[in-house]
Amino acid sequence: MKFAQLPINGLQRSLFPILSVAAPLLIYTALIIIRPQEIGLAARYDLTSGLIPVIALILLLYPAYRLSGWIGTLASLSLTLILFALPLLALWNSGDSFDGAMGGLLPSTDASGYYWDARRVLEGGTFSTFSSRRPLFPGMLAALLGLTQQNLQVTLAILVAINAISCFFLAREIQRTHGTVTGLLVITILFLFYRGYAGIIFTENLGLAMAAVGFALLWRGASQRRVNYCLLGLFLLTLALNARAGAFFILPALILWGTWSFRGMARFSSRFLLGGASVVLLGFIVNSIVLKVVGSPEGIAFSNFSYSLYGLIVGGNWTQVLTDHPELENLSDPELSERIYALAFEALRANPLGLVTGSLRAWNQFLFNDYVFSFTRGIKVNFLLQFLSIFGLFFCFRQRREPEALLIIASTIGILASVPFVPPWDVPEMRPYAATIPVFAILPALGLVFFAKVIDWQQLVRVTLTENPSQSLVIFSTIFALFVCIAPITTKIFSRVPQFTDIACPAGTEAIYVRISPGSSINLVDDNSIQQTRVPNIKISDFKKGLEGFDTPAIAQEYNSVSVYSSLINAFNLKDKRPILLITSTPQMPKESGLFGVCGNLTANPEAKIYGFFYAESLKKLVAN
Repeated sequence: MKFAQLPINGLQRSLFPILSVAAPLLIYTALIIIRPQEIGLAARYDLTSGLIPVIALILLLYPAYRLSGWIGTLASLSLTLILFALPLLALWNSGDSFDGAMGGLLPSTDASGYYWDARRVLEGGTFSTFSSRRPLFPGMLAALLGLTQQNLQVTLAILVAINAISCFFLAREIQRTHGTVTGLLVITILFLFYRGYAGIIFTENLGLAMAAVGFALLWRGASQRRVNYCLLGLFLLTLALNARAGAFFILPALILWGTWSFRGMARFSSRFLLGGASVVLLGFIVNSIVLKVVGSPEGIAFSNFSYSLYGLIVGGNWTQVLTDHPELENLSDPELSERIYALAFEALRANPLGLVTGSLRAWNQFLFNDYVFSFTRGIKVNFLLQFLSIFGLFFCFRQRREPEALLIIASTIGILASVPFVPPWDVPEMRPYAATIPVFAILPALGLVFFAKVIDWQQLVRVTLTENPSQSLVIFSTIFALFVCIAPITTKIFSRVPQFTDIACPAGTEAIYVRISPGSSINLVDDNSIQQTRVPNIKISDFKKGLEGFDTPAIAQEYNSVSVYSSLINAFNLKDKRPILLITSTPQMPKESGLFGVCGNLTANPEAKIYGFFYAESLKKLVAN
C-alpha cells in the first residue's frame, strides 16, 4: 500500500482545512478572554500618526500572508483576527466614552437605539421607527443577542470576528491576482476604517463585512470569468447597502459592467443583465420583508434620506430642515419624512439650480478636501493613499480589457455618481461609504502595482499563491447571507412577550421591569480599588474624563452626577418598552441574569429624563409565569 493512501493521510487532508479556521478562532477567543492590558490603544487611536506604523503593520503581516496552503490560512487568519481584536481590547481596557459607547461598553446615541430595538424584538416586540430605517443590522443584532443570551460583550466580539474574516477573504483574493504586498495594503486600509467601529453597535459592522465578502466574490468571479460568483457578490453588496445606506448607484454600474464583461461574442450578456437586476431586486425585497416582520408599522426604509436631500438643495447639512422648520420636531414617520420630502421639492421648485450647486459642492468636498481616506486620521497617509488611487485608476484604464480593472472603473463611476446623495458634510470619516470602502482599499493597492511595474520592481507584487482557491469564501458568504436574511425573521417568530407578576413599590417610587444579562453592564469603582480600568470595572476618573467632549451638556451632567460604586446598564421597561438607563449601587447589582422588578425613580433633570436615567432603590428577581 502506498503511504499516500493510508487512512491517516486522508484524515489529515480533511482535518487540516478545518484546523486552519478553528485554530485562529480559538486564538481570537483566548485573546478576548485574557485581554492583555498593554496592547490595543495604539491600534485604535495612534496607528496613523505617520507612515512608519502603517509600513510596520504590513511588514508584520507579510511573512504569514506569504505562506500557502492550510498553514498559510492558519497563520494569516490568526494574525488578522488578532489585529482586528486590538481596537476592541483598547476600548474595553480604557473605558472610553464617545459617540456610540459609554464607559467602553454601553451603547449610546444611535448605537443605543439599535441595541434597544434588537432587545425589543427578543422580548416579543418590534423595532421603533428609528431602526426601521435600516432593519437588517438591528435584525441581525437581535439574532446574535439571542444566541449569546443577550451577552453584549460576546456579541460585540462576534461582530469584530465577522468583520476580520470578511476583510481577510477580500485581501486574499486581491493577493491571489496581484501579489502579497497588494493584498496586505488592502487589509491595512480596511482595518484603518473599521478600527473606529470595533465594539460599537453601528450599522458599519454589517455594511463593511457584507461588502468585503461581496467584493471578494466579485473579484474572484471577474478573474475566473464566473458569472455565478459575481451574482452572489452583487447580492451581498446589495444587502450591505441596505444595512448601511450609501453609494447606491454602484449597483446599476455593476450590472452594466457584468452585462458588458460577460457578453462573449454577443452584444451584451442578457444572462448577467437579468441575473444582476434580479439579485439586486431580491436584496431590496429581503430588506422589505425584514422591515415588515420586525419593523414598526409606521417605519419607512431609508426615511432619513429626506433630511440629506433637503440639505443638499438648500445648501446646508442634514440638520438644516429642523433649523428651518422647528415645528417638524413634534412629528414622526411616516408623516415626518413625507413633510420633509415635500419641503425639499418645494425648495427645488423655488431654486431649480439648487440640486446642481449642491452636487458640485459635494463633489468638490469629496475629491479635494481630504475627505477620501479621512478615516486614516493622518495627513501623510491620506495624501499617499489618494496619490496611489489616482494611479490605480490610470492602471485600471490601461488594463480596461481585463474584467477586474473594468470592475473597479465601474465601481468608481457608481460611487462618484452617488456622492451628491451621500454628501460628505453629513457624516465625518466616510461612514456613509462603509459598504463601498473595499473599492477605496483596492484603488491604492492597484496604484502600488502600477508603480511596481513602472520601476520594474516586480518582486513587490509577485503572485505567490498558486493553488486553486478554496470554497471557504463561497461557504462563508452563503451562510452569512442566509443568516442576515433569515435570522431576524426566525428570532421574531420564536420570541415571546415575558409574563410575570407585578411588584409593589414604596410610596414615592415607581416600578419598572427589566431583563439583566451578563456582560452588559459597567461598574464605576474608586481609583484606588483597581490598578487599571478593565470593563466591566471602570475607574471613576476614567469614566468622567471621557465625558469632557460630550455634545449634550445635560447628558454629561447627569453622568457626572453618578457616584462611585454604581453600576449602569442599558435596559428597557418590559411593560411599556420604554428605554431605560438603569443606575443602581454595585452591591445590589444582581450577579445572575433574568427578569427583575426595580423600584426607583427617573432623574429629576427634565433634559436627561427623556433619555431614561432611572435610579434604582431595590431590585427583586421575578419568576416568569
